[in-house]
Amino acid sequence: MTEFISLLGIYKWSLPASVVMAAALCLVGAQWTAREKSSQIFVLGQGSSLGIVAGLVINVLLGADFHWISLAGGLGIGAVTLYLSDLLIQTKSDRNHVYLTMFVSFMSLTYLLTSLTPSLESHMASAYFGDLAVMSDGAAQLCMIIAAAFMVFMLMNWRVLTQVSFQLVNQSWIHRNWKNRCFDLGTLLITTLAIQSMGYLYTMGSLFIATCFASERSRNLHNYTQRIVFISVVGCLVGFMTSLVSTNLPTVPCVMLGQILVGMLTYVKK
Repeated sequence: MTEFISLLGIYKWSLPASVVMAAALCLVGAQWTAREKSSQIFVLGQGSSLGIVAGLVINVLLGADFHWISLAGGLGIGAVTLYLSDLLIQTKSDRNHVYLTMFVSFMSLTYLLTSLTPSLESHMASAYFGDLAVMSDGAAQLCMIIAAAFMVFMLMNWRVLTQVSFQLVNQSWIHRNWKNRCFDLGTLLITTLAIQSMGYLYTMGSLFIATCFASERSRNLHNYTQRIVFISVVGCLVGFMTSLVSTNLPTVPCVMLGQILVGMLTYVKK
């Protein structure tokens, strides 16, 4: 028990950061799912990953270690990805093949850059699967602050964003308001931060696992929101704690399986 408590002290920033980020990501995922644009988030994530890898290549060429270059690259290419994915599907009834093409293109470019820079090959595994346990305190604090701020914004405007999602699906939304633009920009920011610091697997899983289990059993919007946050937060805690108890288990897969387990338990309980 003493050893476990000491481990909690070591991860005093990584643990709360991962929990807060999971809660923020599940709220983002819920809105993108409601807009029938789940595939677009995968494209955005892969575009941001390409930008992060490009930033790492620049660091290697410069012989430096500036994390802001990777973040800027992820935000830049992520923003272009978000714009292009919206532009290309405006007049298409079936958008999934467009998203799939973009996803494969970005993935190919990512691995091309990696193969041209051998020193990045070992980084790619950690970039994809992530390791919350080795996240720096500074990165954890930044992720937690931004995720918490964006989560407050989303919860304060949850009904407005949900109405926008409904209007988008029914093609009845004409006027773009500033709240939805803030939501798009916030999605880009926290998705890129999460991928850079916590990995692609953690980010994509936290976006959609809770939504998958909560959508069938929720009585209303309020209950649905409570369920997705509960699944994400408790699942993240269970998974993180499990990985600390058994040091042989990787953190991010444990977190994903923890969310799935909690989701299954809430699914069978109305």
